[in-house]
Amino acid sequence: MQRKVRRVIMFVILITLALSNIAYAQNAPYGPKVEDLKGKENIIQNLDQMKKLRSNLTIIGISENSSEEQLKNTDKDLENFIQQLNIIRKNLENHRNTYKDSFPDIFFSEQISFVADSYIISLRLQQNLIRALEGNNAESKKLFYSNYLIPVYYYLTLGDQMVAYIDTYFVLS
Repeated sequence: MQRKVRRVIMFVILITLALSNIAYAQNAPYGPKVEDLKGKENIIQNLDQMKKLRSNLTIIGISENSSEEQLKNTDKDLENFIQQLNIIRKNLENHRNTYKDSFPDIFFSEQISFVADSYIISLRLQQNLIRALEGNNAESKKLFYSNYLIPVYYYLTLGDQMVAYIDTYFVLS
């Protein structure tokens, strides 16, 4: 019996010593490091503008009972958001052309362009829903149970996930 107790104690000691070398989570940032950005302020400014636009996208209200006038106004609002996102995309494209010899600048601006593209696709899908509602499409009247909103939320969430990925994992220096 004493022999089994000794073995258990030795086993616990060995496990304790072996596990003490496990790497623990650090508070330091981790993920792909983007170094030597030549136009860092410009890229970050575009990302911040996109975040502000995204925070305003929550005010879009489309319902199956919306009047023709409300749908037209919402469509104008959506088009305004798309124009602003296209300006950001053009800024990022100009940035890529300006710093075409800088891999970090091209890489990071493409990441942000992906977010803008996702938001634009989501907004275009919402415009598609508005046109279906204006045309009294029976499928669009179901709204939450229709096939119109699934891709809207998919692309919106895709852009949000990419922003979260950039904020969480990218280290800018």
